[in-house]
Amino acid sequence: MNKGIEVMCFGEPLIGFFTKNISEEQPTFKAAIGGDSSNVALAVKKLGHFSAYTTRMGEDVFAKKIKKYWEKEDVDTSNVFTDNVHQTGIYFAIFQAKGKHNFIYKRKNSASANYTIEDAKKVSLNQIKVFHLSGISQAISKSCLEASFYLMRKCKKKGIKISYDLNYRNALWGEDYFNSIAWHTIKHFANLVCLTLDEARLMGLKGDPEKIAKTVLKEGPEYVAVKLGKKGCVFGSSDGIERCHTFNIKSIETTGAGDASTAAIIVGLLEKMKNKQIVYFANAVASMVCKAIGSTDGQPTRKEVQKFMAIEKLFTD
Repeated sequence: MNKGIEVMCFGEPLIGFFTKNISEEQPTFKAAIGGDSSNVALAVKKLGHFSAYTTRMGEDVFAKKIKKYWEKEDVDTSNVFTDNVHQTGIYFAIFQAKGKHNFIYKRKNSASANYTIEDAKKVSLNQIKVFHLSGISQAISKSCLEASFYLMRKCKKKGIKISYDLNYRNALWGEDYFNSIAWHTIKHFANLVCLTLDEARLMGLKGDPEKIAKTVLKEGPEYVAVKLGKKGCVFGSSDGIERCHTFNIKSIETTGAGDASTAAIIVGLLEKMKNKQIVYFANAVASMVCKAIGSTDGQPTRKEVQKFMAIEKLFTD
């Protein structure tokens, strides 16, 4: 593992195929790197902090494309294990009206879904300050769920902060199962929790986003982000609750914006930003991602974010 790595992400990288013209006889698709936790690892690195990833990957052309992109962006892959039996997962994103997408996943029994506790035991957590995973990381297989808890217990013993994004997908698990696993993770492991308003309602949380953030904080986490899509984000800790809207940009599509927001929050915590700085920074990064197709092509560098925030005259001190 490279010196200086602060953030490790766990989950499933994917190749996404995006199109707006599915009605045509031969629609054109654009391939892009995807997978929520991979998006976070990449965004963290682009925002100025070294990151690493742990997963299992096949030896197919899609895996090679992902690895090449990770290497290009200097994401550490020393804890990525090769699987010469199973394939890399893929998905199709079909654009619909009002910015919505229809996602079609082909990830069953993928290489990443075959990640086990035995893989997790090989993972080096030296120097790591934040370990990030999501509900998807846990939902893709029973062995990944078991590995997630093994890794989180190991992180907790080492004093490593745990970042948890709920990222509920009904195609992966039922609501009751999700609720049980998510609440257990929140109450016993997570230091940072990120969730959408829909996920909050699914968890039985009521009230406005600020009230939801306060309720989750009472369960044990130090920090909570309630993502509101076009309406921005609410971020809270024991220091208080802050809210910020999104910014006036020409949005092409929104895939990966939430993951970039999570990455920005992690970076803000590493840099000990105040809550108001974090929420403005996270919303700026998420907004910029929406300017390109795919979840990684629009991810900004730190300099690009600083320029954007200066132009928009956003809160920076």
